[in-house]
Amino acid sequence: MKTYPKLMQSVSKKALLSTALGLSLIITGCGGSSNNSTHEAEAQLRVVHASPDAPKVNVSLDGSNAITNLDYSESSGYLTVEAKSYDIVVEGVIPSGNADVITVNGFALNEDDRVTVFAIDTVSNIQPLVINDSAAIPSASEVAVNVIHAAPAAPAVDIYVTTPGADIAAIDPAFSFAFTENVDAGNLAAGSVQIRATLAGTKTVAYDSGTVDLGGFAGQSILLAAIATTNETAEMASIIKLLAVADNATLTLFDENTMSGVKVVHASPDAAIAAGGPVEVFATSAVLGASAVELIDGFSYTDVIPAVNTSVAVPAATDYAFDVAPDTDNIGDSVFNVADITLNAGEEYTVVAAGLVTSTPSFSLLLTADDNRPIATQARLKVIHAAPAAGTVDVYVTPAGTVSTADILNTTPALGDFEYGTITDYIDLPVGTFDVRVVAGGNVAINVEGLSLTAGLVATAIARGPLQPSGAPNDFGLLLLTN
Repeated sequence: MKTYPKLMQSVSKKALLSTALGLSLIITGCGGSSNNSTHEAEAQLRVVHASPDAPKVNVSLDGSNAITNLDYSESSGYLTVEAKSYDIVVEGVIPSGNADVITVNGFALNEDDRVTVFAIDTVSNIQPLVINDSAAIPSASEVAVNVIHAAPAAPAVDIYVTTPGADIAAIDPAFSFAFTENVDAGNLAAGSVQIRATLAGTKTVAYDSGTVDLGGFAGQSILLAAIATTNETAEMASIIKLLAVADNATLTLFDENTMSGVKVVHASPDAAIAAGGPVEVFATSAVLGASAVELIDGFSYTDVIPAVNTSVAVPAATDYAFDVAPDTDNIGDSVFNVADITLNAGEEYTVVAAGLVTSTPSFSLLLTADDNRPIATQARLKVIHAAPAAGTVDVYVTPAGTVSTADILNTTPALGDFEYGTITDYIDLPVGTFDVRVVAGGNVAINVEGLSLTAGLVATAIARGPLQPSGAPNDFGLLLLTN
């Protein structure tokens, strides 16, 4: 296995800004302009989910649902509501039964207020943080910025906002702050800047945005929140990322050295026949240089590279090509190629080599983005059907010991008519121990009993078939990947 140095991500943050500003996240309702002659005083309220291990949340105002299924690092967008006092309840969406996690009674909104409520800190200490827009009024060539420290594990930091490439060794920080604090930075020129956070009182850089073009936010007020990164790959560069929250869009800015994470699974039962033994995987991209890089060497059936619970870091890019070849150290021997794969900075992926080289369904690479953020209130399970010999199956997930294999067909499957090559969304499950059965043609092909799902676990279960040609016809199994 080769290792790679940290490389600067090649994706243009200017392009990301332009894309993000085109995404509308407005949620309307809870009031609005009145058509009557009597004016109704109005305010605007927005909620941002910034609790790194909390589940999705619902938000109610005076008992009425206003926001549903708001996920981590998401903003609800502004809701236009009547200016008055509200009882606000933030409810965690939990598989064992939703639970109120934040309650604020008598929350006053005055006419023309623009207020953002951040849900911050970990689940065990979750709390609201109320933030107003910057008091500054931006011109058409400026952006007004209020900066919030909302990353519970990050220490106090000094913030530098400079022209790109400026040496911070001899300059003072723009400001310093610690968790839960915010600073109104006022108006900034809506051009290219570099934002760096150093450990308080030092020049040790804990976060570096690289060049960021604020031009897309010209004339607007934005909140810039430091929030926690939530997977191993992103944390290698920095434990924080910046969340830019505008009226109708959000944008995540990772440290410029943030890589992509990839794990690769060999689930093609007959690949060794065509290759004459183990295979290897090559990666090609402009960010890797002119030559293909041998990503995996000596890859055999059911192997997971680098491991079931970690990923290999590779540079982010939009033009990846992967080649699978016999283990000859020569990409020219490639038997399969897939191109134009995008790997985004700060995200982790699983690539499953699946299907049949000598028959159908044909060999392919199944790519799935993994959300490995641990959630303190539950476990999450994603299922991939990579067993071509099984055909269409039903998948049953039941509390351990409650249903025997003989009686499983009398229950309702968690996944019915599950076809080869299908990748599910994550299934939220309560903490506990479960039995997982995969039924093909009325028979239990895979039986995993006593699977323990703990709080914060994120798992991917891959159904695989028997090794061909030597495997027993009934030798089906389950590969389990974890965060």
